[in-house]
Amino acid sequence: MTLKLGGIRARLWIATALPAMLVIGLLVVGFASRYGERMADALKDRAIASARQLGSAAEFMLFAGDREGLIRLAEAAMRSDAQLRAVIIYNAQGQVRASVGQPMSQMPRLDGALQVVTGKNLLVAQPIYPTAVPVDDPYAPPMAGAARVAKAQVLGYAVLEMSMLTLEQQRRELLTWSLATAAGGLLLAGILASVIASVVTAQIGRINRVVVQVGRGHLDSRVEAERAGILRPLAVGINLMIARIATTQEELQQQIEHATQELRVQKDAAEQAARTDALTGVASRRAFTEAAEAEMQRAIRYRTELSLLIMDLDHFKAVNDTYGHMTGDAVLVSFAQTVLQQVRSVDLVARLGGEEFVVLLPNISAERSQALAERIREAVDEHMLMVDGKPLRYTVSVGVAQFDPRELSLSVWLARADSALYRAKAEGRNCVRIDEIPMG
Repeated sequence: MTLKLGGIRARLWIATALPAMLVIGLLVVGFASRYGERMADALKDRAIASARQLGSAAEFMLFAGDREGLIRLAEAAMRSDAQLRAVIIYNAQGQVRASVGQPMSQMPRLDGALQVVTGKNLLVAQPIYPTAVPVDDPYAPPMAGAARVAKAQVLGYAVLEMSMLTLEQQRRELLTWSLATAAGGLLLAGILASVIASVVTAQIGRINRVVVQVGRGHLDSRVEAERAGILRPLAVGINLMIARIATTQEELQQQIEHATQELRVQKDAAEQAARTDALTGVASRRAFTEAAEAEMQRAIRYRTELSLLIMDLDHFKAVNDTYGHMTGDAVLVSFAQTVLQQVRSVDLVARLGGEEFVVLLPNISAERSQALAERIREAVDEHMLMVDGKPLRYTVSVGVAQFDPRELSLSVWLARADSALYRAKAEGRNCVRIDEIPMG
């Protein structure tokens, strides 16, 4: 059975293009009508605002009978707006006090109310009233604290005649633009409808051919799901039915999640290994550097004390040469455990490399850090490691340095601690030396 794709394509084109064309036409007509009305309203509002501004400026000149001033005022108003054809100022009796331009409309009614007349031109007549002033009447009853206002009389009228030619030109341009937009939209809608109809019918045709082949017994046929477009779910379903795929999407997702979890565990283990010394179990040099820089920033921000111990086992090379590297490793492990027993939980013990270790001491003074260094030195001196049934003793030299916020450098701080350690080595080993912060 073969589908007739021509009829399907025509129906798809009509179903796609017709609604779009109707919507575009309605939107364009509505937009043009609404925007045209708004342009007219905006012109009226501008004319009324200009008339009110002119009336306010002419108030005193009308009251004082300054005709020359009124003429200058009318000329200035005329120059301020290119659409003004005429500006006329009347007094309260309807006599012209100033006139500029060539009025083409009949004189409006001067009855004390705002007049707006729309015709070939826009005519606005704005009555001019004196500014209301508070009046104190000692014989009037009190009005809840409000001031009485003197009754105002009309001083005259400000009349503006504004050309509608610009508005009509704008409306024509808007109509032209709207028609062009509608034509472009309709053309685009037709093209898109044709493309959609062709694409969909092509997809249906490919699926239909595969179904026909499967009906004839060709079970190796497959629908190209990548080219199925919006019919991709149907194509995938047909392929699944033909191939009888055993693995479902849920099983595949579970496999992906399991593999992701294994990768995450491996990543965490690798990061932990990078932050821990494999032999002694204390922190690595990298972990110490990160922690030290963070503690330095905290000490600067909160103005807390921070100390550093740098320790080096005395004559460790002789231990390796005499007893072997396995015994040397045992000494390093023993030393690390001894140090861990002496420090606080907030302190960080790390191995910098070889037989050199460091202890980061937050919130501790120089005196207390020196005392802790002495306890560590004594504990190491008293500790005894049995090697082949014989006791093995070893000692440690310690350099102490207090953090100086003025340095802002871990390397400089370590260098000062290392200098104190060098002095401890030079002065007989198995001792503690502290590096004083230079006064500045």
